[in-house]
Amino acid sequence: MITTLAVENYRSLRRLIVPLDRLNVITGANGTGKSSLYRSLRLLAASARGGAVAALAQEGGL
Repeated sequence: MITTLAVENYRSLRRLIVPLDRLNVITGANGTGKSSLYRSLRLLAASARGGAVAALAQEGGL
C-alpha cells in the first residue's frame, strides 16, 4: 500500500506531500488542486500498469 504521495510541479500542484491511509477523502474549495491530485494518482496508476507512455500522451506529454 502506498503510504505517502509526493507531487511536485504537476499542473497546479507546486509541492504537495500527502500521507495516505486505506481510505482518503479529499475536499476543498474550487481551484485548490483536487482534480490535479486525482490526475496525478491516475498517472501513477497507469505507470504502474505499464501504460506510462499512453498516460503521458493523454496528458499532453511532459
